[in-house]
Amino acid sequence: MFLPVLRQLLGYIRGYKRLLAFFVPTMLLDLAFVSLAPLSFQFMIDRAVIPRDMNAFALILIALAACGVVCLGAGVASDYALARIAALTQKDLRRRLFDRLQSANMGYLQRSRSGELLSLFASDLPAVERALGVLLTTGIQSTVVVAVTLAVLFYLQGTMAVAILLGAAAIYAGPALLRRRSEAVNRAHKEMLDRMTSDVQEAINARKVIRGFHLQKAMADKFAVRLGEMFRIHYRRNVVGAQLDRLPVISMLVVNLTIIALGSYLAIRGSITLGALVAFFTMYTSMGNSVFNLTYVIPVLTDVSVSLERIKKLMDAPEEPAGGSHRESLRERLPEIRFSDVGFRYDERRDALKRIDLVISPGETAAFVGSSGSGKSTAVQLLLGFYEPSAGSILVNGRRLDEWDRGSLREQLGVVFQDSFLFRGTVADNIRIAKPDASMEEIAAAAKRAEIHDFVSSLPDGYETEVLDDGANFSGGQRQRLAIARAVLRDPPLLLLDEATSALDPISEASINRTFRDLAADRTVVTVTHRLSSIAGADRIFVFDRGELVGCGTHAELLAEGGYYKELWDKQNGFAVSESGRKANIDGERLARLPFFRGIEPRLLEEIGALFDTETFEAGQTVIREGDAGEKFYLIARGRVEISKRDPEAEEGKLRLAVLEDGDHFGEIALLENVTRTADVATLSPCVFLTLQRKVLYYVLSQYPEIDAHVRQTLRERKSS
Repeated sequence: MFLPVLRQLLGYIRGYKRLLAFFVPTMLLDLAFVSLAPLSFQFMIDRAVIPRDMNAFALILIALAACGVVCLGAGVASDYALARIAALTQKDLRRRLFDRLQSANMGYLQRSRSGELLSLFASDLPAVERALGVLLTTGIQSTVVVAVTLAVLFYLQGTMAVAILLGAAAIYAGPALLRRRSEAVNRAHKEMLDRMTSDVQEAINARKVIRGFHLQKAMADKFAVRLGEMFRIHYRRNVVGAQLDRLPVISMLVVNLTIIALGSYLAIRGSITLGALVAFFTMYTSMGNSVFNLTYVIPVLTDVSVSLERIKKLMDAPEEPAGGSHRESLRERLPEIRFSDVGFRYDERRDALKRIDLVISPGETAAFVGSSGSGKSTAVQLLLGFYEPSAGSILVNGRRLDEWDRGSLREQLGVVFQDSFLFRGTVADNIRIAKPDASMEEIAAAAKRAEIHDFVSSLPDGYETEVLDDGANFSGGQRQRLAIARAVLRDPPLLLLDEATSALDPISEASINRTFRDLAADRTVVTVTHRLSSIAGADRIFVFDRGELVGCGTHAELLAEGGYYKELWDKQNGFAVSESGRKANIDGERLARLPFFRGIEPRLLEEIGALFDTETFEAGQTVIREGDAGEKFYLIARGRVEISKRDPEAEEGKLRLAVLEDGDHFGEIALLENVTRTADVATLSPCVFLTLQRKVLYYVLSQYPEIDAHVRQTLRERKSS
């Protein structure tokens, strides 16, 4: 019943033939002595003790000592060989699993919980090591001892040997009946352990969000529920494990009593000599220990069978396509990018992209714009080959992506993602990732272009400064600039920017955008952004909305056409943010676009606009908590926020409702009514808000009764919609 498990385990060590050729003979030599040593009692008693023959006594002792020394040495040598086999197996399995993580396609990795993937290394691989250790020691040794001893026992007394065989069958009957139940409970235990590991990892990664939203108790309560589930399955696992251990003990006691009674009866009747009886009992005791030891192999194999299934799931996961064999220097011929009727969906429920047709000419700077969730970042991920289009094709210089050698193409790209990631190591190591053979001069030059060189140079260890986990010793903007330096270092002919400046202050953003404009002179650039002011000078702008391409052209052309792009521009236009990012203003024309101020004369709007205050927040801070008093209205002059509801059962303890960006607003009901907040609001990037307190608006309305009714009516309609 364990043959598939045994085949898979032995398959892992098949490659170490030389070590196995050394291990097996030395182990068998050791086992031969352990198995046959009890037989010496028959010779000692029958040929030396009873006849009182000292010569025979000395000869038997010398033979035993010599065999013992040789076999003990062989046993020690086999231990060293086994230790090396186990270490090499773990090393190779870790490497294979890690390599598989790198080659698995992005869809599989996103569907898998990170805790589950971590458990493969933290839980399942150690289970394989334990199983191999038990199999190559207890399993093989006990099997050999049982086989050799059983043959000798049949030689000494056939009737009792048959009784032992029947008893051994009874010993294994119980564990065999419990096998399926044990596998099920072990599988459930590992899955629950995955979820608990994910909860702990999530709590660590989301520590700022948890503190910012004051979710400590909610997360602790959620973890307490998880612990309760873990306790129940852990308890069941322990009970089944105890039953697997207890049943062989009971069976063994019954067999022992049977053998003692039968052996003594045969000795009394003279069917067996005293020396043979002592040898039989001694060898049976040795065999009994081996049989009992074999019962411990069953729970280990049951446990590892679940681990092997989980490892196999990753090893059989679909790989990211390697692409074709086409290689081409994009530096010699700058890339032209073409989307031809491209469609894509992450799942069966909704299309992320629908029939996208676009062309980006060589050396052109193109911008993908749209609101959050419009599909603009998805288009870049398809271009990077993270996912395969569900329909249509993407071409680079007239070749479909699946015809390109994927590695060759990516080595010619520079990419800066919205969420920058820094690896453990030094600052120099993190920049050098893009070009492993880069000199320190090249690294410093790239850092200067990314506007981070002066800061790094001011650190006590400069470019040798160690980066903590997740780059915790750097601000969000500093991490982003290091990521930009990483991309700049490669000097790529195709540069992809996915919200690359979203974490920067206005001064830094303007500086980095100048750097990007300089870099764009001799390369093709694709930039994804929600901030339209940063791409007004792009050669071509592609406008996405709900997965569709709804506009294409220059900034001036799109504004002239009107439509969705102009709506986005009007929403974001009319704000003035100081270079420091600490002060913002809004003009009357922009204020008039708010539904509840529409139709009010410009003179009054200018007066109302002057009453707005400026508030700034760093990324990850809480702006509003559900249940707080509602007394303020917010306009986003710059930044991105997340609207969410607390939900202990949801991922990270909250359910995302919406993402708002530059020009959006929230909290308008607070302008009219003294109601509590119905959701949490937290910043996803550094934010600058223009805020208006309810009491300030009331003062204005009291001065201008003619607009009071208009504002109140509009807000009531807004609330009811």
